[in-house]
Amino acid sequence: MRSLALAGALVALGIAFFAVRPARTPGPVMRDFEAYYAAGSSRLAGDDPYSREIWRAERRVPGVIASRDELLPFAGPPFGLPLWEMLAQLDYAHATLVWGVVLALGFVTLGLGSLAIASGPIPPREWLAVLVLGGAFGPLTSGMALGQVAVVASAATVGTLLLLRLRNLLPAAFCASLAALQPNIGITLAAALRDRRTAIALGFAATIAVGGSALELGGFAPLLRYLALLGEHAGAERFIAIQTTPSAVARALGADERVAQTIAIALAVAVLVALVAQCLSRRYDQAGCVALACAAVPLALPFAHEHDFTIAFLPAVVCLRRASGAWRVWSVAATLAVAVDWLGLAQRPSGLPATLWLALAAALAAFALIPWNPRPLHLLALLAAPGAVALADALAVAHPLAVWPDALPRVFHAALTLAPAEVWRQEQLASGIARLDPVWGALRLVPLAGCAVLWSIASFSLRPRPANVPPAARASGPR
Repeated sequence: MRSLALAGALVALGIAFFAVRPARTPGPVMRDFEAYYAAGSSRLAGDDPYSREIWRAERRVPGVIASRDELLPFAGPPFGLPLWEMLAQLDYAHATLVWGVVLALGFVTLGLGSLAIASGPIPPREWLAVLVLGGAFGPLTSGMALGQVAVVASAATVGTLLLLRLRNLLPAAFCASLAALQPNIGITLAAALRDRRTAIALGFAATIAVGGSALELGGFAPLLRYLALLGEHAGAERFIAIQTTPSAVARALGADERVAQTIAIALAVAVLVALVAQCLSRRYDQAGCVALACAAVPLALPFAHEHDFTIAFLPAVVCLRRASGAWRVWSVAATLAVAVDWLGLAQRPSGLPATLWLALAAALAAFALIPWNPRPLHLLALLAAPGAVALADALAVAHPLAVWPDALPRVFHAALTLAPAEVWRQEQLASGIARLDPVWGALRLVPLAGCAVLWSIASFSLRPRPANVPPAARASGPR
């Protein structure tokens, strides 16, 4: 039955990518990579990539409409600038090709690495199943399409765990520094601080990130100004529609700003307290602690886009492999809640057929990863996945969400005195993305709920089972 599920997942994924794939949106290839590439170009030209000067480089990227302001701010950590400078020495087409190879390696590392952390010996069939699941996992494929460093950071998080397991401290430290290229993902590795060796490796990575950033900026005072810039950028995006955070969701669902921020802060404190308690309890091994953090941290982040949920791929695979009894089916449901691009139903109505097939592919691949043979009744339940997508689409099509920068006026220009974060906010306002809509809030609530369920399942499934429990009883689990 699992082989049948995998075969069906392959067919569904093929249909999604080759038969019903929607037309590509206009603009540069790997739209978010534009900012990384422009930051490197700005640095090479002697400009400040954290200022409005980055637009001089961005406007030369193929596909950017230079007659209007469509500035995409760069907010990445300064220690990563040498990487972007190296890529900026190539023309944009060749730079995206090189970066695409890096992303592909990250995709494979994240998929197979997550499976290795979750399981013992792995048959080749399950290698294929986890890669198919990755191909249908919305945050991951979105990150790949946009050229997002979130994919590399998530893969580096998994790679760090594998290297720590092998006690390769120096490579682990280097890998952890790559995870820090996206700090809201790399922070999950703090849950691995369990022993002296790990502390040394992660401390070295932190030194690279902080010390390298200070060197790049010319001292610690400019580094503090950079941190203030991050606060400005987070403030500019706090409640806009592309933010998948508890505060943005609460605001869209009708809470005023103060209540929305209070909800977010209270939830973040509760999540962090619970995570610290879990990691200190010694009930979970090092990798288990990080898997718990990867599921829980999206509930506490003040800044998160859809591709940042790529980090939830690790706990999804862990839950699919390690959950028992009824938790297995809940693992599939939670994985789908995170895997489907729910907000994309409002942004790209023509993408519904592809989303339906991707949801089916993800569900079938998830069942193929569960270490048991599902019954026909379970596979019939897969119809609920495209059914839920179709129901959400029925709501979303009546509440269309614009796509930046396509919705910007052709003559949009921001005042030259404005900082990049404020220009970005003005662009979102002009595009209509800053508008509050309860349907958009509900769509973003689904992946957050999926992360909460994954965290709950992992909390039970990753605990060591008593040695005196018979094997048959261990496999049965809760019913």
